[in-house]
Amino acid sequence: MKNFLKIMAGIIAVAMLFIVGHILYLRSLAPKEKYPDDIYLGQESNKTALIIVAHDDDMAGSAGTITKLCKEGWQIREMCFYQQGGLYAVKDSLKNPIRKQCLQKVASIQGLAGVNPVDFNFRNDMQTEKSYMPMSYDKFDENYKIDSLEKYIESFISEFRPSVIFTLDDSMGGYGHPDHILVSRIVRQYCMHHRSDSGFSVRKIYQAVFPPSTSEKILSRMPVYREARKVYGIDGMPQPDVQVRIFQYAKYRKACMQAYITEQNSFKKLWPYYRWYPWWIYFRIFDRDFFHLVEIR
Repeated sequence: MKNFLKIMAGIIAVAMLFIVGHILYLRSLAPKEKYPDDIYLGQESNKTALIIVAHDDDMAGSAGTITKLCKEGWQIREMCFYQQGGLYAVKDSLKNPIRKQCLQKVASIQGLAGVNPVDFNFRNDMQTEKSYMPMSYDKFDENYKIDSLEKYIESFISEFRPSVIFTLDDSMGGYGHPDHILVSRIVRQYCMHHRSDSGFSVRKIYQAVFPPSTSEKILSRMPVYREARKVYGIDGMPQPDVQVRIFQYAKYRKACMQAYITEQNSFKKLWPYYRWYPWWIYFRIFDRDFFHLVEIR
């Protein structure tokens, strides 16, 4: 019996050492930079915002901020796109209905006012084997149905008249996906073109980004990110301008991330081991969302 207790005590001690060591490792991945806490979102009187992204899960990393705003009375809606055809026609026909159900679940968790999933093949070439790989900016015109995408996005903005739009950055698109870049560019260009129009509502675009230290420690492991830096000729995403503290809403963020059941392979690369730990441990370490601001008005 004594030997058994000694063995169990040894196992528990080893397990505790592993856990402590692994948490210290996670802390080494956490952002080291500090940025000003955002104050604008707490002061804006027009509490209407839109999320406009290429794919339903593109703002999952900002779910803490979005949930916070919804609980503070903001009316937030999301537009995203679903493609189906070409090399992945069969796979997408099975996957897209599940993704739409996941999107509805995430909307319920966050408290979104609504979602607008659009079935639209916005790529001209649906035979691309690795559609997530970067392409040079000057190839966008020949690879995408840009005019049609612009009409969808313009209509969405005109209908709901937001003061704020959330999207990804328009130079790296997070880890390098050209779909991300294109949609964010259309949003930015449309707002800049119309910012002097009488009654135009958009004041700021919040582009979700990682700080340089996180990009270097996490994204730089990904071949697509390393290739994107070469193709786009940049060091990475734009620098954050503000941070939003999200620990109070971290359980919603984790619930949202887990709800995208088909996208966990991507999430585990961007947020390593987030499923291993309860939200109050993991997001005590990764406790901030970061945004690059585009000033419109």
